[in-house]
Amino acid sequence: MIAQWLERHVSELSDGRRYADSVLNWERFWDQLRRQNQLPDPLVVSAINGRIVDAFIGFRRAEGATPPTISRDLAALRGPINWALKEEIITSAPRVKDVKGKDARKELEWSPEQVAVILEAAWANEARRHVHLFTLIHCSTHGRTEAIVELDADAQIRDGLIYFNRPGRVQTRKRRSIVPICPTLAPWLEGVKGKVIRYRVPTSEGTRAAGAPEFYERPTNEIRNAFRGVLLDAHARRPDLGFAKQAVDDDGRKVWLPPRVKLGDQERRPKLQAIGSPNTLRHTIHTWHQRQGVPQAQIDAAAGHSSEQGSGANYTHMRPEYLQEFIASTEVFWRAVDEHTSVHRPHPT
Repeated sequence: MIAQWLERHVSELSDGRRYADSVLNWERFWDQLRRQNQLPDPLVVSAINGRIVDAFIGFRRAEGATPPTISRDLAALRGPINWALKEEIITSAPRVKDVKGKDARKELEWSPEQVAVILEAAWANEARRHVHLFTLIHCSTHGRTEAIVELDADAQIRDGLIYFNRPGRVQTRKRRSIVPICPTLAPWLEGVKGKVIRYRVPTSEGTRAAGAPEFYERPTNEIRNAFRGVLLDAHARRPDLGFAKQAVDDDGRKVWLPPRVKLGDQERRPKLQAIGSPNTLRHTIHTWHQRQGVPQAQIDAAAGHSSEQGSGANYTHMRPEYLQEFIASTEVFWRAVDEHTSVHRPHPT
């Protein structure tokens, strides 16, 4: 059955080779059971049960395989069984469970060069310049995405500080911090009134002919879609930096989009999937500060992980030394970005 699955289904996939090693791992497992006189006889689909799957997981763990790798191996058994059921080769299918910890993976982080390309891609598109400012604030403050999107300059920025928890909002477990405005960010916030993150929408040709501006602004309530678009633009600029990959369907086939006839396209194009999210910025700057040796208490305070309690915590930000190492490390980060772009500096071209 697995041989039929490989020949009739996997062979049509663009990346079908990824199953080859997993099938060989199952062959080695069956050989081991055979030598131990534990191989089901006959070895048929109905013989697959939780005991056998657990034994395979133990077999692969003993070889040092990680949970994501073992999960891929299990898919090489689950896949042909489900395929055979769909093709009516078999009439029932046992459940092949997955391995615990398969989703454990290293969280993505970006280098200063990658952040530079993201900033350039955002600045190049007038309709996405709010992502540029969002990224600047994110990397300068370690603030939470939703807190940055909701930030109101009139109520939450004063005396060189950003108060991410707006007046009247009760602190939750996801605390919102008070962070000094670092020198790189300061010019971008000068004179800002009201909602800080605002997107621009192009006006119509007729409206502009009547004297209206080229864009009108609206408060931003959600940043993910625009951020995803910036990542795709960044990928177009620097495909070597891994901002996107070609999307695949449920069967692992690469997804292609039809030619855009109005644009004169002659060939289909890959459907791209952005890699990363606004939260990747948060992880990036968090890791940066740890590597720079910033005291963990300062990193946690800026991130909203502070364990400070009581009324005394309300005045910590008034101390002259408040988050000094954090701010110094932030400026080191921006100097690293300087090596790749100046778009984060005032009045970029």
